[in-house]
Amino acid sequence: MIDDRQASADPGYATRPLEAPGVSGYLPQGGHRRRDLLARPPQRIQRAVVPTREVVCYECGKVCRIPVSALSATCPHCFAHLNMDNMTLKPGTRHLHVRTLGDVKIPAHVELSQLDIVCRHMQAAGRISGTLRATGTLTLAGEASLTGKLIADTLVVQRGAHAHVSPGISVNQAELRGTLRGRVHARGGAHIYASGKLIGPCSVALLQIDPGGQHIGPRETPDISA
Repeated sequence: MIDDRQASADPGYATRPLEAPGVSGYLPQGGHRRRDLLARPPQRIQRAVVPTREVVCYECGKVCRIPVSALSATCPHCFAHLNMDNMTLKPGTRHLHVRTLGDVKIPAHVELSQLDIVCRHMQAAGRISGTLRATGTLTLAGEASLTGKLIADTLVVQRGAHAHVSPGISVNQAELRGTLRGRVHARGGAHIYASGKLIGPCSVALLQIDPGGQHIGPRETPDISA
C-alpha cells in the first residue's frame, strides 16, 4: 500500500481527484471551483393558447367565455352546468324542456307543443308552440308557425319563407327576406329587404325598407323597457 509520502517521493505516480459526474469536480486547469452538472438552466414554460368563444349562460344570463371544443362547461358566475349539445327535434320527441348553449333545429312537418327551449341559435320550419328563447339568431324558414313567448337576439326570415308568429316576437334586430305575419318588437332596428314583407304591427326604433319590400300594418312607438 502506497501512502502519501511514497506517492510524493515517486515522480512517476500522481494522485488524481475523484470525479463524480453531475456532482462535483475540479477544472482541468486546477482549482476548487464547484461544477454541478445536474443543474439545468430554468426553462420558460409556454402555455398553449386555447381558443374560446363567448356564450350567454341560460341560467343567470351573464356572458362568459368557454373553450370552443368543450362538450360541457360551468358558468363562472352562477356555477350552473352548461350543456353544449346541438339538437334536432323530431316528431314525437320527448325533449320538450331543452337547455343548451348549442343550436336547436326544428325541421319542416314537425308539430310540437308545450315546448320550453333556451338555446344559442334556432332554426325553425315546423309548427311549434311554447316558450322559445334564442340568445343568438332565430331563423324562420318554409311554412314556420310559432306560437307563445318568443324571444331572440336576432330574427331572420329566409327568402321564400311564409312564417307566422303569434302573438308576436321580441328581438334586438330583425332581418326579413321572406314574408312574416305577426307583431314584431325590435329594440334596435328592422330591415325589410326587397323580397321581404311584414304583415302586422311593427314596433322598432329604426325601420329600413328596401325598394320592393313591404310593411302592411301600423308602426307603433317602441317601448325600450319591453
